[in-house]
Amino acid sequence: MNKSEPVEADIQASKVCFRTIFDQTSQFIGLIKPDGTVVEVNQTVLKFAGLTSAEAIGRFFWEVRWWTISPQTQRQLREAIALAATGEFVRYEVDILGAADNIITIDFSIKPIKNESGQVTLLISEGRDISEANAELKQRVAKKNEALQKSERRWETLAKISPVGIYRTDLSGNYLYVNERWCEISGITSENALLKGWRCTIPPEDLERIDSELQQTSQDALPFECEFRFIHADGKVSWVLSQAVAETKDDGKIVGYVGTVTDISDRKQSELALQQRASELTSLTTILAQTTALLQKQNQELDQFAYVASHDLKAPLRAIASLSEWIEEDLADQLPEENRHQMHLLRGRVQRMEGLINGLLEYSRIGRVQTESYEVNVGELIKEVIDLLAPPLTFNIEVAEGMPTFRTKRLPLQQVFSNLIGNAIKYHPRMDGHVKIYVEERSSYYEFAVADDGAGIAPEYHEKIFAIFQTLQSRDQKESTGIGLAIVKKIVETQGGTITLKSQINAGSTFCFTWQK
Repeated sequence: MNKSEPVEADIQASKVCFRTIFDQTSQFIGLIKPDGTVVEVNQTVLKFAGLTSAEAIGRFFWEVRWWTISPQTQRQLREAIALAATGEFVRYEVDILGAADNIITIDFSIKPIKNESGQVTLLISEGRDISEANAELKQRVAKKNEALQKSERRWETLAKISPVGIYRTDLSGNYLYVNERWCEISGITSENALLKGWRCTIPPEDLERIDSELQQTSQDALPFECEFRFIHADGKVSWVLSQAVAETKDDGKIVGYVGTVTDISDRKQSELALQQRASELTSLTTILAQTTALLQKQNQELDQFAYVASHDLKAPLRAIASLSEWIEEDLADQLPEENRHQMHLLRGRVQRMEGLINGLLEYSRIGRVQTESYEVNVGELIKEVIDLLAPPLTFNIEVAEGMPTFRTKRLPLQQVFSNLIGNAIKYHPRMDGHVKIYVEERSSYYEFAVADDGAGIAPEYHEKIFAIFQTLQSRDQKESTGIGLAIVKKIVETQGGTITLKSQINAGSTFCFTWQK
């Protein structure tokens, strides 16, 4: 015998057993795909509807006969299947149609079945005939209501099955009765709650509100309503809404109150959370306003300082330059060539100092002075920069095609190109140098590059050159403030971009910077 044959026999026996149970159970059972297509139904429901399996399997569940009692019933079923397909268990009572137009009421439910990854792959529907049970229940409820009017004991029985907490008090606020649900919500037993015991689990500040409300309602015979907290022994807090009405005798005299407590913890926690958030938000808004005002004041003070410093520093510098020129003119032929050279050096230092002051002022204003955004044609902007720089005729500056046109702040972008192209010209070792400017478009920004074929910069200086006041050559060899590239870096980063250098000695330099679209 093949080893797999006993296994297959067992599987077949299990299938037969399952089918027997499936078909002989008294409940109406069906297997449904998440889209509502019937996979299988048992004989119980087929017999009730007078159908064959072929008339049900493969159809949408709501199209099968027993659901065609009304369009509302079919619509309700479609909504229930859609909800169950999301993983929710659905249950409700509904009337269905059987053979010979027989109508019954069933307790109907749909349970989702999920695979290992949590995806709903199958729905199991189940229906139980409760027509007779409902009729019996209605009779029992009617008798119970009649009996409850005559018996306090039966009133307590009804209270036990209530979904809300129920209590009774006398006119002095002594609790005479609490149901089980009240005990669950409050966290204390019914024995401990009687008389004034119920007060032990309520915070003092809440008791003050309750007592004040009770005094007002008892005087005017008004309904009582109040929100307060129960503090459980384990520290759990339950927020409740308590509502009560006066209990009277036949002669209309008030003897106490009958009331309910409803757990509103979830709603209250949401309200408190919103209040707290409104209070982090208010504080942050205040701090932000204060910080903004402080920054504005500091900016104004910085602008004032920059103006005064510029005026007070530049004036004596210009005086020094003028004095050196006057001395040189007065001495004329009497001034030795060496002293004349020193006078030129002096005026050079004055110009350098003035350049430093201007550079510092420009550096300090970056990011603080707001400029308008315009539609900028980058190709035209670069052409204007080159014209202003006026490079030697032997110098070749190539601007690649495809320069973009987009809305941005024109002046900062112009400053960046002016510094980078100007440096490429100024520090080039030859008069026939070549500079190329090109761009690559990215998803949210443009990456521009200014490349030259100059002397290059050693890798160990790639970061140093962006620091303020840093130069790679002696200022006596090449006049420089050491601020230009620092300004470029600050402008680019203020606009949300980055700047990098690719260079090697004797291999030229390429400055790449990004600019947000």
